[in-house]
Amino acid sequence: MITYFLDLYDLIVNYFGSANISAIVLILQITSWLVSVLLLWMIVVLLKRSDAGWWIREGALAKNFAYGLNPNQRWEQVKARLQKGDEANLKLAVIEADNLMDEILKRMGLPGATFEERLKQIEVQEVGSVDKVWEGHRTRDMIVHQPNFHLSQEEAEKTIADFEAALRELEYLS
Repeated sequence: MITYFLDLYDLIVNYFGSANISAIVLILQITSWLVSVLLLWMIVVLLKRSDAGWWIREGALAKNFAYGLNPNQRWEQVKARLQKGDEANLKLAVIEADNLMDEILKRMGLPGATFEERLKQIEVQEVGSVDKVWEGHRTRDMIVHQPNFHLSQEEAEKTIADFEAALRELEYLS
């Protein structure tokens, strides 16, 4: 019985000492590399399908925002309209701030055909000033849908400040 184990031991030592083992190790290395590349490719495909990198894209695209202006420049235009003080510019400032917020929600990849549907996707725990955005959007709706709606300077400033708080919380304004 002991000779059987010694013979088996000699066979194993001779086999691993032969040239065949290096060929087997090479085949195993190539196979493991191919499996690794395949798994890495599958991870990339799954991340792409789940759109897991939207925040990376958003960070890269935020610099070249719509109309060639970055968010800070567009926001400065909104504030400049607010400073003019006449009712038409006050209304335009609120509408532009609402449009800027809507574009940001679209770029974040929030689902929905309208601003309201996208805004419903945000929870208060995620963005604490979401209620202020709702108030600002209601003011914008009154401007757009009620031709006789009068907007005061104070109300416009409050609405713009509400949008600004949300934009700062979303880190679009520095």
